[in-house]
Amino acid sequence: MKYSLLLASLFFIVLFKTSFSQENNLDDIVPKIIKKNGEKFVKNKNISSVSIGIYKDGRVYTEHFGEIVKGKNNPPNDNTIYEIGSISKTITGYLLSKAVLNKKIKLEDDIRVYLDGNYPNLEYKGAPITIKHLITHTSGLPTFLPSKMNGLYEKLTKEVPNEYFALEKSYDKEKFQHDLTTVSITTEPGIHYLYSNAGAELIGYILEKVYHKSIDELLKDNFSNTFNMSATTIKLDSLQAKNLVRGYWMDSETLAPNNLNPLWGTAGGIKMTITDMMRYIKLQLDDNNPIVSESHKALYEIRSPLQIGYYWRIWKDKYGTSYNHHGGTSGTQNWLFIYPKYNLGISIITNQSGPKTPKLLNKTAQKMLKELIKE
Repeated sequence: MKYSLLLASLFFIVLFKTSFSQENNLDDIVPKIIKKNGEKFVKNKNISSVSIGIYKDGRVYTEHFGEIVKGKNNPPNDNTIYEIGSISKTITGYLLSKAVLNKKIKLEDDIRVYLDGNYPNLEYKGAPITIKHLITHTSGLPTFLPSKMNGLYEKLTKEVPNEYFALEKSYDKEKFQHDLTTVSITTEPGIHYLYSNAGAELIGYILEKVYHKSIDELLKDNFSNTFNMSATTIKLDSLQAKNLVRGYWMDSETLAPNNLNPLWGTAGGIKMTITDMMRYIKLQLDDNNPIVSESHKALYEIRSPLQIGYYWRIWKDKYGTSYNHHGGTSGTQNWLFIYPKYNLGISIITNQSGPKTPKLLNKTAQKMLKELIKE
């Protein structure tokens, strides 16, 4: 009996020391990983600054490198507000998954149930576009409305940010709804993957319709008030606006204009700080949250092992099932990764945008992942 108690005591002491050591090592290791990769990131051509955040086992680590405006020695910080681009879609997906659970919306619903006006064109040979098609990018809708935006970023000229800004300035919800009547669906919805910001904006339209609230009100109810994500919004107040950064397009030395987001903002109009992003990661790692679980359901396979849920890109490999999304505007790009198996999330945001930036963000995040999780 005494021998058994002794063994149990020794086991507890070893377990306690190991756990304590791991916790201490985490606080020592993670900042070093961020520092090494952050300093290397800002040495890349055209990169001005970067903010990196890691959430691991309930602990938050953030660090910032470089300067927001070249030559001004003004590094970003935890209060810096970024345009997160298409990562907004995952937040939209969260709002939609809540609406589904609350039985306000069904994934198989014909979207025209929720639209004002007549849209006989939003079907293909009798097969309608459904809510599920919108959130999996299989609706057949174009990437952008207005149509002049399609292909704009592929031009890769220095005029792109101002051209995009001008198109936004001349557009509004009424024109969007009119343009929607002119869209032609050429393939059966649900079959082919075609990334569509227009479809994500339609989800914003529908959410406002069923909740009788603006998207910003829904963001406030579901994120600001509930999870203390005070900077997670589309329209900034006067104080927040002072912390919103502008960024650089490709090799330009001139700051690009911020996006106007004249529609619902659910495709790419949300802004966040890195600290709000860490709180968002914590939320996404909450297994007990039914809204999160619903939003992580795989709804369409793009190609093995890549699937898509409520806008989340779902990936399966040796790190388990993970969730990610990239976001970009004319002046910022970021990538967000969620690894439930390791209670881990990584966010990396830069105020530089160009065709090579996504690969650089992804490569840096994957390096940090490998250094954090040594299989």
